[in-house]
Amino acid sequence: MKNILFFLGLIILIKSSFAQRASEDLSTEDRPKIGLVLSGGGAKGFAHVGVLKVIDELGIPIDYIAGTSMGSIIGGFYAIGYSGKDIETMISSQNWENLLSDHVSRTYIPFHQKETYERYALSFPIKPKGIDLPIGIVKGQNVINLFERLSIDYHDETDFKKLPIPFVCVATNIESGEAVVLDKGYLPEALRASMAIPTFFSPVEIDDKLLLDGGMVNNYPVKELVKMGADIVIGVDVQSGPKTKEELGSFVDIINQTVSLMALNEYKKNIDFVDINIKPHIPEYSVGSFNDADSLIARGEQKAREYIDQLKALKQKYNLKKNGIKNYTPPTDSTSYVINKIKIEGLEEVSSSLVLGKLNIETPDTVTLQTIDRGISRIYGSRYFDKVDFKLSGDGEKELTLRIKERTTNRFNVGFHYDSDNNAGVLLNTTLRNKLKSGSRLSFDLKLAEKPHFVTTYNVDNGLKPGLTLKGEYIDTEVNAYDNGDKIGNFDLDHLNFDISTHSIFKESYSFGIGARLEYYKASSNFSIPIPEGESSSLEDIYYTYYTFLRFDTHEKTYYPKSGISLYGEYKLVTTNGVKLEGTKRPLSVASLKFQKAISVTDAFTVYPKFYGRVVWGKTVPEFYNSYVGGIDQTDYFDIQVPFVGLERMEIPSKVAFVLRTDLQFELFRNNYLILQPNVGRLVQDVNDSFETGEWVVGGGITYSYNSLIGPMEISLMHSNKSSKFLNYISLGYWF
Repeated sequence: MKNILFFLGLIILIKSSFAQRASEDLSTEDRPKIGLVLSGGGAKGFAHVGVLKVIDELGIPIDYIAGTSMGSIIGGFYAIGYSGKDIETMISSQNWENLLSDHVSRTYIPFHQKETYERYALSFPIKPKGIDLPIGIVKGQNVINLFERLSIDYHDETDFKKLPIPFVCVATNIESGEAVVLDKGYLPEALRASMAIPTFFSPVEIDDKLLLDGGMVNNYPVKELVKMGADIVIGVDVQSGPKTKEELGSFVDIINQTVSLMALNEYKKNIDFVDINIKPHIPEYSVGSFNDADSLIARGEQKAREYIDQLKALKQKYNLKKNGIKNYTPPTDSTSYVINKIKIEGLEEVSSSLVLGKLNIETPDTVTLQTIDRGISRIYGSRYFDKVDFKLSGDGEKELTLRIKERTTNRFNVGFHYDSDNNAGVLLNTTLRNKLKSGSRLSFDLKLAEKPHFVTTYNVDNGLKPGLTLKGEYIDTEVNAYDNGDKIGNFDLDHLNFDISTHSIFKESYSFGIGARLEYYKASSNFSIPIPEGESSSLEDIYYTYYTFLRFDTHEKTYYPKSGISLYGEYKLVTTNGVKLEGTKRPLSVASLKFQKAISVTDAFTVYPKFYGRVVWGKTVPEFYNSYVGGIDQTDYFDIQVPFVGLERMEIPSKVAFVLRTDLQFELFRNNYLILQPNVGRLVQDVNDSFETGEWVVGGGITYSYNSLIGPMEISLMHSNKSSKFLNYISLGYWF
């Protein structure tokens, strides 16, 4: 009897265990599928992250994700295994000003283009039918590179429904106006297409379709989730809805309103399919509030917690358990890959050797992600391409594919500038590339101002192999003459020169070479004091100059750098007949050196020590080759000026001049700077005189600057021991 009871109990226990296991299987396999839809809304989409953090905290599984624009970006990263907290960290670590532009560090700009990289306010492509407007303000280079880096382990997965969480996003076919559901292809490219805000970002071509932001036609793709198999839909809606005419106060508002109205009808059809609709309260934020990421994420989390009872009830009702999805760990700069093959897609006019030379990766080789990033930055920095992105394919050894879109390399550029010395000026530039030789650049500059300036340059860069520069230049300017700080007259100076040089470039930042120059000078004076009898008020002469130079420049930006060094050293021989200077047995010698180093003490404080030196020696020194001390750095048009803050431009002539200066640069708040500029100089009238016979000049200035979209806007107050007067100086716009 005991044995019978034992076996009956054992059978009951086993049946109970099977029943419990069956119940657990039902809860995981046959439970309703949960879908998550994330709307577009630009920066307001950061609120999605706060909601994801709450979903992660509750352990609610997400089986499908659909998103549009910013919703597609955040949803896409969540789909490959990033947690809400991971995405928050990623957002907070971005420099959004750089990311939402095509800015590339000046470090990667070819040496001979560094000076012209930041001087144009407008740039237009020149096409066969003439000058054209770009199809988007931003090409999206930095955005696509970030997406590729953050999803690098999923470059091979072309079916988005096979991602850890099946995913789709929506874009708009700009030709037909129809919604395009992106559920396959190259994930970074799909995300980039879905968020291509009209007029701001250039459209993306996928499968012969030109795609823009999906928010124009379907900004809340709920039905796509239902089609995927979602039984219950959780939605996060950050759309602001149409605004009244009183609320439409900016260009951004108009774009946002246009997008909202186009997608309004589709939104009304979708909203009925959402079971839990979370709409963060963010009326004071706009699509461009990228610097308010922390606040927007907090608002999203706050709103999600108002729905926490509903979310918990959903979890308990269906015994929901978090999906066993492993959190995705993104690569770091030091993550290495074995590259056994490099493929380039999209080249037509530019040679593959130029691209591979800039990439600087040999195959097969083990390289870090940072090496790939820097190579792509050098390629993009060459200015031959609108887009340079990459794809890593294969297991183990990888194939690196560079996906390139060539730029319309013929450009028409416009610059604007005003300063106290030269008044207002407009720069018109035409730049043509690949003329006569691949990798060449032909540039024409015309400065329209009271004193015009024209330059044409033909340049061929071959890296370490010798390159070629041909240059012709005409300058019409005015140079004032001073006596103890008082203006006594001025020279009207015409300068014409033709220059040929050969050079080698190393790592885009170092250049050395030799050259020859033919120079014509003509100066007509106008003095308030009488000219001695027998002396002419006009000087005119032609010179033949030979020179050698060494330059390097590693500053990350032209204006207000926080790192890097620049140096320009030159030695030249000046003759009147190609062999010697008239009246002497040998050429005139001139040596000059300019050195600057930016030292970042804190994020807001940079120390910028500088040294300027110029020495002229010879039995006879023409007036045109003296060293002229005074003025700011950017007005050295003839290579004879030694900058000095506190003196008028080219105020004091000298044979030997040394100036030490240290700029103390404070960034008071974003793009606003206060700069203290103390300097001291030693001037000697003849190279044969002792250093002790010279005079000391002490001065300095204080500058307030705003780094605007059209260039720096500066106002300076300066003083020196050479005058009792204070000088003021204004400069507006990029220098040219």
